[in-house]
Amino acid sequence: MDTKKYDAHAVEVEKLEEPSLKLDGDVQLIHNAHTQRLPAVSHDPNDPLAYPRWRRWTIMSTLIWFSIFSLLSISGLGTITETLVKVYAGQATSADVQSLTTYPTMLMAVGSFVLLPLAFVIGRRPVFLIAVVICFITFITAGTSTNYNAHFISRIFTGLATGTTETLLPLIISDMTFLDQRSSYFGIYWALQNTINAAVLLVLPYIVQGTTWRWYYWFFVIIMGVGLLFAIFFLPETRFPRSPMAISGKTVYTDDFGHTHILSNDEAIERFGAVPSADEHRPMPKRTFWQEMAPYRGLTPNAWKIWLQAYIEIAKSLTSPAVVWVLLLSSICIGTSIGIVISYSIILEEQFNWSATSVGLFNAGIIPASLIGMVYSGWFGDKVNLWMAKRNNGVHRPEHHLVLLTVPVIACLVGLIAIAIPANEPYKYSVWGMIVGWAIFEFGFVGIVITTTSFAAEVVPKSPGAAMVIVIGGKNLVSFGASQGIIPMVARFGYLTSLMILFAIFAFIALLGIPVYFLNGKWRKMTAQSATGTTV
Repeated sequence: MDTKKYDAHAVEVEKLEEPSLKLDGDVQLIHNAHTQRLPAVSHDPNDPLAYPRWRRWTIMSTLIWFSIFSLLSISGLGTITETLVKVYAGQATSADVQSLTTYPTMLMAVGSFVLLPLAFVIGRRPVFLIAVVICFITFITAGTSTNYNAHFISRIFTGLATGTTETLLPLIISDMTFLDQRSSYFGIYWALQNTINAAVLLVLPYIVQGTTWRWYYWFFVIIMGVGLLFAIFFLPETRFPRSPMAISGKTVYTDDFGHTHILSNDEAIERFGAVPSADEHRPMPKRTFWQEMAPYRGLTPNAWKIWLQAYIEIAKSLTSPAVVWVLLLSSICIGTSIGIVISYSIILEEQFNWSATSVGLFNAGIIPASLIGMVYSGWFGDKVNLWMAKRNNGVHRPEHHLVLLTVPVIACLVGLIAIAIPANEPYKYSVWGMIVGWAIFEFGFVGIVITTTSFAAEVVPKSPGAAMVIVIGGKNLVSFGASQGIIPMVARFGYLTSLMILFAIFAFIALLGIPVYFLNGKWRKMTAQSATGTTV
């Protein structure tokens, strides 16, 4: 991955002798044997694309810190499910206790739908700060709750705030990265989530067993308190208004939703009037540290029109065959994952006689699996996309990402089989089948999440943010059915049949990707016919 410093005054803008971005979303990523840097960087020293390497990685660290521990607070409860069943005996059933994980996961989707459009209106930083504060407060209220209902309500609000990890945080990453870098950055973002999550899951049961279940939340209160300090002092506002810029006979501009367009100069003059060239710029003052860290900079111009338009674009993105497909694929993947998370501690304790403190060790294989998934879908994914663009006369198609999903999908299916068989017949098979199967599944899970995120950022040319809400946020809503259904299915059919039902659904959805690969390009061309500019 190229992580060199991009100084706004030193970046050489490639000459665009032909349109670099086509209206239907195809991108001329390779031009004259060089990879083009898109979107176009400005001369403003406050441009997020011009951040030095240390600044970019400070922001990434802040985002990753919050995403890791907010998500872990939801999924990690599976390690102490049996403990909570005993705590709430007489107050709540086993299914109710499992709802402490499944319902917050579903509410993450609602949080995504509410908070991402709000970020277009008031900015990325204030929405992120609100999310961090909500998590911090709800960890305290959950840890001090005196009954199941109070605990459940706290978890619901945690889920709403954690929804930002699925859409807003990837949008912030997009704000400060070029198109050809995003797979690598998304890869690091998602893979480190899984890797560090797995490492912490190993010790969480020991914390609870050595003290009380409430220390599950005190741990997260301390960690999120540190994350709040990071957010206050290290995360600037990355929403950046880009003025139209004339470059070699074309005009590049980025709209309020972060979409980069390329117009002919005649079209640009008709729309904007005079357009400055890339070489014409007036010096812009660099903001001070305290100006950058202001919690709120005011509303975006035409704020509420943009807010309403965001929801319209979200609805429009559902007309894309590929958006619907990757939504279904990522949903069945995460739904199956949650189903395994909320049941593995019961399987290990009741059928393999593991102690409550040892069940976290089940996640040990996730650490190498996530790192391999990051390399495959991030670094290797970028290489594959560039290779496919070269084979396509330098033109990158969003559908090129779908080819990378083949290996992760197969891994998830193989992992499901490896988990189901020993879970169903523990007296016959070793628990290592489940442990290795879970690691294989998680490699596939990481690969699917990274690739679908990169795909969503490109597939709807006019509305990458809208597609990200549907694909990344919506999966938590759709996956709720799969995760909620796993316990009743196990009670009725047993582990093998239940997981094989999920296997069949997973495989069927995956096979639909073959026609989608060919049909979605036609859909993009159809939707582009009424537009007047070109978009990424």
